[in-house]
Amino acid sequence: MQGLEAFDIVLPATVAGLAIALIHSVLGIEVLRRGIIFIDLAIAQIAGLCVVLTALLLHEPSWSQTQIAAGIAALGAAAFFRWVERVVPEEQEAIIGSCFILAASAVLLALADHPQGGEEIQHILSGQILFISWSEILAFLPLYAAALAIWFSVPRARSGLGFFVLFALVVTASVQLVGVYVVFASLILPALAVNTTNSRKTAAAMISGALAVLIGITVAALRDLPAGPVMVFSFAAVALFYRLGYRIQPKS
Repeated sequence: MQGLEAFDIVLPATVAGLAIALIHSVLGIEVLRRGIIFIDLAIAQIAGLCVVLTALLLHEPSWSQTQIAAGIAALGAAAFFRWVERVVPEEQEAIIGSCFILAASAVLLALADHPQGGEEIQHILSGQILFISWSEILAFLPLYAAALAIWFSVPRARSGLGFFVLFALVVTASVQLVGVYVVFASLILPALAVNTTNSRKTAAAMISGALAVLIGITVAALRDLPAGPVMVFSFAAVALFYRLGYRIQPKS
């Protein structure tokens, strides 16, 4: 990649990645606090399954058709997980993990005879952030902005069903932009990075996520590597360095 071509590719990818990192860092802290680590994988995979099924059933569906189908499925999953949290909380993580495996297996079965099945599966898992268009970004940015606004201005939305609804809507959008792997990494790893921090945890997680995005996209673009896997390693590296840095700080 050279010159203006590289800039035209990297800039929208960076904007999308930073938007996702900011909202995911906030949600990830709550996911870690609740101890429901697999919920992001499960909802992301269920949304991905609906994207695949919509494409197979409707043949070149519109963006709105795909988003509505994936959103309804994700909200249904969120409502189910909320019910599980209330009825059998001790089995919640096991049920969420099982739903992820079922959705992932359903994707494999749905695309078993598809001529581009392998490419579709790779797109769902690792995304194609370097090929994101400005129209896609503008379609999802209002959702991310609204989710952040609700999170900080309406505290009760963070509990009960409100959390699951916000989470489902955000993850549904994110999985279509960056894939399941980056969704998980951007939710959990910044939260892990600041898990031992006692103050300003949200701001620190946002900084960790944003730094990981900038490093990951830069390395992927310069080395012409798949951006999704590179970003996963970038999130992990930043989280590790942050934790190590926090551990070696002198105690007052």
